[in-house]
Amino acid sequence: MVEKFRLRIEDTVYEVEVEEGIVRIDGRPLSVKVNGGKVIVDGASHEVEVKPDVALVDGIAYKYEVLEEEKAPTIPIPEAPVEEGGVVKAIMPGKIIAVKVREGDRVKKGDVLCILEAMKMENEIHAPRDGIVREVKVSEGSDVEMNQVLVVIE
Repeated sequence: MVEKFRLRIEDTVYEVEVEEGIVRIDGRPLSVKVNGGKVIVDGASHEVEVKPDVALVDGIAYKYEVLEEEKAPTIPIPEAPVEEGGVVKAIMPGKIIAVKVREGDRVKKGDVLCILEAMKMENEIHAPRDGIVREVKVSEGSDVEMNQVLVVIE
């Protein structure tokens, strides 16, 4: 599925198309991969932090605004990584905006454990299996890094 929108960065407006790891800006294709707080564009790695209305790229702040969306831009988000022992980790760096479980709660596969805000999107972190919540390692408002342990389910 191709998603199209207009993006204003500072005083310049760009036509953006996103489709399966390829981003076209004003028709120019770029290969884009996200790896934690790093974004790799055509092989060049950049430190990126996205905040509401401002993106920090290699420490430089750029004011941005999404205009005339045909469909809200989305990037496929992988499921939360799970290790043996039911350790659920953050799928990307961001901020925990809600914690939906407490230690001792019984959960079923697919239940929402917490909500992670990243890149102006809210990402529900789901229970990967049935079990009992043994540890909740984050709280509302916590900043988390990619692969940081969020919840442990037994």
